[in-house]
Amino acid sequence: MAGITAKKSLGQNFLSDEGILRRIADAAKVGSGDTVVEIGPGLGALTKHLLHKDLAKLIAYEVDDRAIDLLRKEFTDPRFELRHEDILQADLTSVSEDKLRIAGNIPYYITSPIIFKLIDDRQYIKDALLLVQLEVAERLTAKPRTKAYGIPTVLTNFFGEVTYLFKVKAGSFRPVPKVDSAVIHINFERGYFQRSGLPIPDGFDMKDFQRFVRQVFAMRRKTLRNNLK
Repeated sequence: MAGITAKKSLGQNFLSDEGILRRIADAAKVGSGDTVVEIGPGLGALTKHLLHKDLAKLIAYEVDDRAIDLLRKEFTDPRFELRHEDILQADLTSVSEDKLRIAGNIPYYITSPIIFKLIDDRQYIKDALLLVQLEVAERLTAKPRTKAYGIPTVLTNFFGEVTYLFKVKAGSFRPVPKVDSAVIHINFERGYFQRSGLPIPDGFDMKDFQRFVRQVFAMRRKTLRNNLK
């Protein structure tokens, strides 16, 4: 995979630490019947370790033109399928009859859009194992009444259950980013209603709820009453 350098415009920082890559693949805990979707395989560093697992299929979404031919030549495993497509535009609803397992080292600048897409498509997704900026991981797992607690925290933990797994130092990437990262796990089968055992109320609208949460946090210095006005 030599000859491809990270593109700033794509937010690329290639994870090169083999120990961390193995640890991420192990944390995915994929099984023999699983269809895994990898977001942005890049040079295939994590792809290689995922294919060492006993999974049914690995579908990788990559937008970088330079990586497509190299990935196709590198990975000839019949379980591997490469799609030259932006994950944000991808239709995940018809990828597999079974629920998808998501994995990926995702670009910092589109972390929120990717997570919110997964929330929208959660009916078709079992879980997601994501390598994200440390600050994002801390925000998604923040406790109430803390500064980091906000819209992403509430929505992600309402529609799923977020677990902070482990930190990844900046030096594990090439080029080295200015910040550390962390691996998180989002279980979309453990949303609020599943965890609480409560039935979904009649007339409950997920989109309305998302708009409500965004309005609640719109201006933190105002009272809840004034925000909702």
